[in-house]
Amino acid sequence: MKRPGLAKLFFTGVVVLLGACTSIPDDEGLGEVQELVNEQIGSNNPAAQLQPDKELSEEQISGMLNAPIAVDDAELLSMRLNPQAQANLLRVGIAEADYAQAGRIRNPGFTYERSEEGEYSASLLFDIGGLLLMPLRREVELRRLEAARYEAAGAVIEHLADTRIAWIRAVTEQQLTALVERSLESAAVANDMIRQMSALGHSSTSDSAESEIFLGEMRSALTRQRLSEAAAHEALVRQLGLWGESARKLQIPQRLPELPGVLREFDSVEGEAIERRIDVQIASANLKAMASNYDLTRRNPFLSSIELGPTVEKGDGDREYGYELEFGIPIFDAGGIANQKARFLFEQSQANAQSVAIAAASQAREALQTYRSYWDIARHYQDVLLPLRQRVSEEMLLNYNGMLISVFDLLDDVRAAAEIEASAIRAVRDFWIADAQLQFALTGASAGISMPEAVALPSSGAAAGH
Repeated sequence: MKRPGLAKLFFTGVVVLLGACTSIPDDEGLGEVQELVNEQIGSNNPAAQLQPDKELSEEQISGMLNAPIAVDDAELLSMRLNPQAQANLLRVGIAEADYAQAGRIRNPGFTYERSEEGEYSASLLFDIGGLLLMPLRREVELRRLEAARYEAAGAVIEHLADTRIAWIRAVTEQQLTALVERSLESAAVANDMIRQMSALGHSSTSDSAESEIFLGEMRSALTRQRLSEAAAHEALVRQLGLWGESARKLQIPQRLPELPGVLREFDSVEGEAIERRIDVQIASANLKAMASNYDLTRRNPFLSSIELGPTVEKGDGDREYGYELEFGIPIFDAGGIANQKARFLFEQSQANAQSVAIAAASQAREALQTYRSYWDIARHYQDVLLPLRQRVSEEMLLNYNGMLISVFDLLDDVRAAAEIEASAIRAVRDFWIADAQLQFALTGASAGISMPEAVALPSSGAAAGH
């Protein structure tokens, strides 16, 4: 009776061990994602620290919501509470699972045949082709895993940018609501004066009616502005992942932050974008993945169907041991079409990588120009236009007290002052959004500025006639 050789037993043991040596890391691959995020935005931002197992306590959440929420706390809440932020990170775990699976060979196949005379044969076949291709498959999945890590890091940076922008817009709308409320109060005081003048015969009935119309339009403008404020508030609630009592407790600061005294400076904004941007690195990782996939596809038809394993046969009372080799012959499909497709995918990835790099440089320049332009606009409002408007309003009030102008002229000045102040608030908003988007354009990807429409204040219909 022949016995299986020690070499065969050793080979079988090695194959079994190779199939069980890979697993998903304990941190689900987030350690590498954390390193990428830290490279982009630093390690000092608590919101960017990926700790899925460290949830915020109810006391911590209540502490943040008991006062007007700061932008840093908003980012932290958003990363911890928004389920979409967590879903973006799970893509890394999925890619880790695919990478681990690529390190395991296919389960062996067992065949058994027995005749009526009691003779039988059995074989255990291992996927040797899969074992030979394992390094290439692992390489392909590793590239995909790297791409998934970059995508997850980019999703974190984008989520933080979206949170900051949602916070800016919510604060802006609340500040604009307060402005319209003050304008309405001034219009109401003027309307009361016109009523008294009309009662004393110093003002016509048409003047009184026009004043009521103006006041009604101001109330409508306030209603529209409160609707805009509510929409921006709820957008921030969704971005933070709040619901129930926590959503109702959310408070917004009354004013936007002050403009910085100096602007950011860059030696080469294009070079920094190409070096740091996540989408550029993703395109590079995809290009490497497609190169590995091309190599794997060319070898796959010849190696993927090789199976080898020990066999045992029994006949005439004796058992015979041996081995069986089985492989497919690539006659009808030698992989030519698959190779061409893999080449097309590789060349497509090359073109995409070049396109992403070109777009990154252009978008970084555009974001920097937008950032500088909105700073200039906001500073011009604060340093020139608002002081001039204040001088005009003071002069109008003096003229009114001297009975040189009518109350309708004063109402029109209230409207004009409110409009220019609203424009100044929106200019500050536009700058801070441009600031957030510049940071994102240098680290994540581009984000176009989409500003909400302004709520127009009504003009005094009688002002032209007085």
